[in-house]
Amino acid sequence: MRDLFFSSITIRACAAAVALASSVALAFAASPEADPDASCRIPFETLKDPKTGDVFPMSAALNDNADLPAPLRQRYIVADLSSTDENGYCRGVAEHFTPVKDLSEFPVLRAIAAERGVDVAALANESAEALLARAATPEATAALSVELDNLKNYLQQVQRFKTEPLNKPGVFHGYCVGQTLSLCEIVEGRPKLVYRFVTSSSKWSPPLYRYYAPINFIKSRNWGSDRRYTPADARRDARMGGGTARPVPFANDGEPIEMPNFLHFLPMPGYTGETGNGIHQIAGGTDSGGTFGAPVSLGCLRLGRFQSKLARWWTPTNAKFFVHFEPNRYRKFGIASTGKARGFQAPVARIETAAADATTTPRPRPKRTVKSDAPFGFSFSIFSN
Repeated sequence: MRDLFFSSITIRACAAAVALASSVALAFAASPEADPDASCRIPFETLKDPKTGDVFPMSAALNDNADLPAPLRQRYIVADLSSTDENGYCRGVAEHFTPVKDLSEFPVLRAIAAERGVDVAALANESAEALLARAATPEATAALSVELDNLKNYLQQVQRFKTEPLNKPGVFHGYCVGQTLSLCEIVEGRPKLVYRFVTSSSKWSPPLYRYYAPINFIKSRNWGSDRRYTPADARRDARMGGGTARPVPFANDGEPIEMPNFLHFLPMPGYTGETGNGIHQIAGGTDSGGTFGAPVSLGCLRLGRFQSKLARWWTPTNAKFFVHFEPNRYRKFGIASTGKARGFQAPVARIETAAADATTTPRPRPKRTVKSDAPFGFSFSIFSN
C-alpha cells in the first residue's frame, strides 16, 4: 500500500509537471498580445547599433524616399529571430492581423463606413461616382479615388487568400518555435503593430551582425505566378515606390523553385550582411512539416501564402527592415514535455548585442555561388552545405 501511495504521488507530480510545462509553452504563444506593439519597439529599445553601441533612434525607421506620402514613409519591418525567451523556453507564436476597418490605409473610406454603419470592404461594391460625389474638394476626390482603387486591389489580390492567424505552441513537432516578422508603422510618434507573422530564418546560426545586418532596406518588390499582374497592381506599385511583375526563382542547381512575393533586402550602407536574401512565400506554399517559426531556412525569411502577399502589398520600396536576435536564444529544436529549447545555455551575464566583438571569427557558413542564368532574368545567390 505504501508503495502504491508513493507511486500515485509520483504519477500525480509528473502529470502536474507536464501540465505546467504545457501551460507555460502555451502562455508564451499567447503572451505577445499582452503588449502587441512591443515587437515594433525592438529597434528603439533593444536592438543595439554596432556602430554606436546604443539603440537606433526612431528616425532610423523612416523611409528615405521623400516622394512617398508621409504615412508610407513611416512603415517599417522588424524580424525578431530569437526563438526562445531569456530563460530558454521556446516562445511560440501568436500571429496578429489588423482588420481592414482599422487600417490606416483607408482613412476617408473608414469615415464613410463609420457614418453608414457598414464595413469598409462593403464600400468596394458601391458606385465610385456615388462615393466620389461626397468629396467636397478636388483634393478629397483624388484621395478617395486612390483609396477606393487600393481597397479593390487589396480585396482582389490579398484578402481572398486570407487564413486565420496561426497560434503555435513553443514546441511543435520537435522544433523550437518563436520567430516572428512584424509589419509596423509610426503613428502619432509611437511604434504601432499592424501585422505580426510567423517566420523562419537561416538554419545555420548566423554570426551576429555579419550574416543579417541589424538594419536593412527593401530593395525590390517582386511578384508570383499564382496571380495575374493587373493594371491595378501596376498603379499600386507606382504609389508604393516601385514594384515588378517578375517572379523570382531560387536557382536550386538548375531546377529552379519560385519564391513568390520576393522582397529583396540589402544592408543599409556601412553595415555588413548577406546581399542575396529576401522575404518571400515559403517555396511550394507548405509548412515543411510544421517547422515554421524555427530557424530552418537556407537564409531567406519565409512567410505563409497570405502573409507574403500581404507583406508585398503593404510594404513600400526602401522600407527599413530591422533584424534582431540573441545568439544563445537562436535555437532550432525544443523539448515538448518542458517547453525548453535544446542546447540553450543561460549566459553568465545578460547578453547585450552591442557588446559583441566585431572581430570575433564567425562560424563557417555554407558556400555560396551565384547563378546568372536563373529564369525571369534574376541573378540569385544559392546555398549548399
